[in-house]
Amino acid sequence: MVLGRRRLSTCSLASSPRPVESSEKKPKLRVGRYSQHFVEVLNMESNPVFYLQSLYPEEFAGSKGQQMLRGRLGRFGLAGEHHMTPIAKLSGGQKARVVFTMIALMQPHLLLLDEPTNNLDMESIDALGDAVAEFSGGVVIISHDSRLVARVCEDEMNAQLWVVDNGTVEVYDGTFEDYRDETIEEIVEEMEE
Repeated sequence: MVLGRRRLSTCSLASSPRPVESSEKKPKLRVGRYSQHFVEVLNMESNPVFYLQSLYPEEFAGSKGQQMLRGRLGRFGLAGEHHMTPIAKLSGGQKARVVFTMIALMQPHLLLLDEPTNNLDMESIDALGDAVAEFSGGVVIISHDSRLVARVCEDEMNAQLWVVDNGTVEVYDGTFEDYRDETIEEIVEEMEE
């Protein structure tokens, strides 16, 4: 979990991160990336079903494949009446659901989520938190959304906070609640000065 301290973060996962010298990229590693600029990957002229079918033509061929994709889109909260609507006409939250479905279909080992709560309602944020908590692979989230961070960091044994501040990244030694309380204290002190 990566947190930006009071909007000072300029970190982004929109482009592929470069491996450090000691890292080795595995050729079969599947990385699911979600960027707050997800719209750039979608074909706006297509509808969600045909778009996903174009990405996975063998797995979801024909009308049976379309029905399977409609089921997947429905699991991500995209109502049936929007499955055949041009993506350009969908709301930001509906487009996000198409992207989350696309990521799930690739069966990633690692999720890189950059501000994933943009365009999501509270119910969707809760569902995203639940899905991340159940995900068996690795997860890196860049977020300012305390609701999502609190949900994902409930399991303190498997969550680690990294704070991005003034161009540095440091592991935060404490819980999310500790971080939130410390940040609130700092803001109050700055306001009193």
